[in-house]
Amino acid sequence: MIDLSTDPPPPEPGRPGMPRRRLLLAGLCGLAGGAGGAWVTVSLSGRDRPAVAADSVAAVEQAGTPGAFADLATAGPSVTVIVGRSGRCAVTVGATVAYGSTNDGILSQGGAVSFEATGANTQPPSLERAGRSFLSLSGIEVPFSVTQTISFTTVLDGLGRGRTTFTAKYHVEGGSPVPVFFSDRTIVVTTLAGVTGG
Repeated sequence: MIDLSTDPPPPEPGRPGMPRRRLLLAGLCGLAGGAGGAWVTVSLSGRDRPAVAADSVAAVEQAGTPGAFADLATAGPSVTVIVGRSGRCAVTVGATVAYGSTNDGILSQGGAVSFEATGANTQPPSLERAGRSFLSLSGIEVPFSVTQTISFTTVLDGLGRGRTTFTAKYHVEGGSPVPVFFSDRTIVVTTLAGVTGG
């Protein structure tokens, strides 16, 4: 079997190079037209090449009211990758979240960062694939604030091949009437090779 998935050696100095696939296919055509009974198996399948894409937004921005995941005033961060034949990639989202207690010393508040996938693949944001911060306290004598760095990594399997965009989305949890802020937001997407069974 001839494997065409690896890179060919560079041509010798002064000699024009021929792409490996074209060279081997030319040899195959010669065998088919000449020596009877000679068979060659040619593999044109290349291996997935892992790739990493990353983006960030540093601005401090307030999230909306509790409810569904949504964008902030500055949407994102967002990256686009091409999912290969393995159908696998790892997605990491992160942010610094800040919120505080009310004047009556009650805190039941938090925030979460997840991601949405669009394009060749679609995935909605969800709390199951989110970095989360949540705190519920009462009877505190003085107001206080919480600042926490959160992140979450998940591996997606069974994706279709093609260009897919991943965008960070934000969620407010709890019922305290205090704002939730996000800053230093990041997203990193790494395409992965297929898993070979042992």
